[in-house]
Amino acid sequence: MKKLIRRIRYWLKKPVAWDKAVHASCWDGNNAQKRMMNILSPFFPDGQFREYMDWMKERGCDTAHVILINLGDGGGSGYNCALDEWHADTARRRIRKLFLEGFAIVPWIITDDSAAWLKDLFAHPEERIGALAEAGLFDHASYVVLGLEMDEAGSAGNAGWPKVAEALRKHFKGKIGTHHTSGNTFKFAGLGDIVLGQLDPGRATPSAIANQIRAIRALGKEAVGFEYARSPDRTKAQAALDAGAFGCGNW
Repeated sequence: MKKLIRRIRYWLKKPVAWDKAVHASCWDGNNAQKRMMNILSPFFPDGQFREYMDWMKERGCDTAHVILINLGDGGGSGYNCALDEWHADTARRRIRKLFLEGFAIVPWIITDDSAAWLKDLFAHPEERIGALAEAGLFDHASYVVLGLEMDEAGSAGNAGWPKVAEALRKHFKGKIGTHHTSGNTFKFAGLGDIVLGQLDPGRATPSAIANQIRAIRALGKEAVGFEYARSPDRTKAQAALDAGAFGCGNW
């Protein structure tokens, strides 16, 4: 009976609103050795999943950023929820657990270190995004991010990312995020509603962070101070929030 009640609560509960997805801590250890964004990986045993989830909870996080397609970005990489049912089933089960634990869920479709799968995604955007949607991986998303460091795709991204964004808007009616390499040139910002800011750690002073958030807001986009360190850094995260970002990634 308790399991049935939890399942009913899961299906009836609405996603956390995008602007309530505030505090996330996505990396820990030496130079981002631990990647919380890879928490859906089927190559992480359930015990490691729980360890990472509990670590985020203990830090006071209310948001989990999770990657759906990751060929080579950090520990647990090598999974593709658009092509493998086992990968998708594991991801769905873990998203459910995160959601029931009170996390806002922010899926990222793909990493920059996924050249072969990115080529496949660009060639078959409707099929791949449709598969992710059919697997239920957007059902409890507060918002969805198109990709990690989208400008790393080179010239292929100029035609590829708009097609991915178009496909996503067919299957997901909420806000869409974009993410770029370090700096203030947000090449693909027009494809989404939210820009997730990033600066190299050595450049990410509180004043530089504030300037970046203001630059994003000047584009008419919502801002997240996403990556300013390779581990938790409350000072930098708070600088982004103070400057007008609604969320952060280094809490």
